[in-house]
Amino acid sequence: MTLASENQSPGRSYSMSGAQEPQPDTRSPSGLDNSELKSNAPLLASVPDYLRRGQDLLRWWREMERTGGPAQKFQLERSFNRATRSFGFYGEAPVDGAPMPVMGNVQEMFYDQTRAPASLNIQSAQWMAEQLREFALKYWMRISAFRQPETYVDESQPDPPPALARLSWCPAPRASRIGFGFSQHFYKLAGANEIGVFPGYDRQTIVDQREVGRLYDWLLLKVRIFDFKFSARVSGAEGPELVFDLNEESSLVVHRDFINDNIRPLPGILGDFGIGYSFVRNPVPGPLGYGPGEFDAALELINFRVYETGYISVRMIFISNRPTRITNVAADPVQWGFRLADAFSLGLASRLFSPARDALSQLFRFRFDPVMAYIQATNALSGNYAAEALCISPEQLEKDFLVQHFRQHYSTVLGSLATWRRFPDWLDERQLPPWVISGVDS
Repeated sequence: MTLASENQSPGRSYSMSGAQEPQPDTRSPSGLDNSELKSNAPLLASVPDYLRRGQDLLRWWREMERTGGPAQKFQLERSFNRATRSFGFYGEAPVDGAPMPVMGNVQEMFYDQTRAPASLNIQSAQWMAEQLREFALKYWMRISAFRQPETYVDESQPDPPPALARLSWCPAPRASRIGFGFSQHFYKLAGANEIGVFPGYDRQTIVDQREVGRLYDWLLLKVRIFDFKFSARVSGAEGPELVFDLNEESSLVVHRDFINDNIRPLPGILGDFGIGYSFVRNPVPGPLGYGPGEFDAALELINFRVYETGYISVRMIFISNRPTRITNVAADPVQWGFRLADAFSLGLASRLFSPARDALSQLFRFRFDPVMAYIQATNALSGNYAAEALCISPEQLEKDFLVQHFRQHYSTVLGSLATWRRFPDWLDERQLPPWVISGVDS
């Protein structure tokens, strides 16, 4: 693996006819960042494996759609007063040459509609298709996170002393975001065995996805899914709730296979424009055994379609392995024992037996999943009544996860619609504000 000396991503504009008009290169050399490459070596080494798994899922899904869709479907959500269609599904996909139980969800939403006299409808729809192509493939990943309204805090407001801070009723600024916060970190140039590093100031300016396959072999992005929490109640709807905050960064690999840039693919359709990526598992296990950053294989596709009538829809597809564990709690009884001994010996136990402590800790340390253990225990004791009558089952957790995933995408798409409608010409970059171009909000 060698380093690319600069980020060679020339800015270009694209027309619906396919012609390219050269524009000034707005990107700067990324430099050589050996420290960042070395610290992320395990992650980068795993990219080809997780890219291949995403491609396996994509091939499986295309075959499913060609033959009528997954056999095991179920309803996830009902959306009122909005044109939507969604369903969850189970299946088994060949991944890395072996069958993998998978699950996922599909959601289709109305996005926008042109408004023009009937005589100008086709011209208006054509204009909309050109605009949406630029928006979806170049800007959507830059503007897909949104900051929520916040309480105004006067700068002259006094700061209470630390001892009284918890008693203060003064409003405090709290940044709250929704949506997907993408950032780009590494890339592999097309036709070369080079890994490059995006500079820090360029992390949010996600490259035009039409450059993937032409200039880049793949991109390694990270995404923070804001306000993504997964919960489970261990004693009914009114009982204590376990809440797992999944607001962590996940690594993604973008490849040309996952990108859709098709003009007039079918009669009556002006264009299909979409992005996609395969998830890359974190090299170091975290406290969760499933979710963003912990998938064995997962694929996301977000596709916009423009019809000749001016109707625009967005279709989102998510596929992942079915979980075998939910949490990943580390247990170290040796360390627990030494802490107890230190409490009674004023720390003497650790000082005397430090080498033995470390060796025994490595030998007896283990991880367990209290959520799955609870499900298995309640069903074993009740003869599976807990699953049949109380919905205490892995399947219910899986459906809850997919519902949460559905809601996050729903909110993100609606948030992006406000930005899409705000600017009249997405092909004229000079008229777009800096936060749209750079991807850096307030």
